[in-house]
Amino acid sequence: MSVFFWAATAVMAVALGAAGVLALVTGRVSFPWLRRSVRRPGMWGAGALLMAVSLGVGRWVPSGIHLPLMLGGLALVLLAQTGRARGASPE
Repeated sequence: MSVFFWAATAVMAVALGAAGVLALVTGRVSFPWLRRSVRRPGMWGAGALLMAVSLGVGRWVPSGIHLPLMLGGLALVLLAQTGRARGASPE
C-alpha cells in the first residue's frame, strides 16, 4: 500500500475517532451536516469509534477481525439515524 493511502486512512481514523469521542462525551454530533439526521448521538459515537478502530488496525489484523469491526460500526451509525430520539414526542 502506498504512503498516500496509508496517510489518508490514518487521517480518516483519527477524524472518526475524535468525532466518536466527542459524540459520546457531549451527546452531540460534531459534523454539522449530520446533526439533523442523527437521532441517537451516543450510538453514533460508538459506531464511529468502532469504524475508527477498524481503520486503524486494518493493516495489521486479518480481514476476519477488520471487516466485522467495520460492519458493526456501520450498523451502529445507521441505527443511530433511524427512529426517533429518546424523549421525543410521537407525531
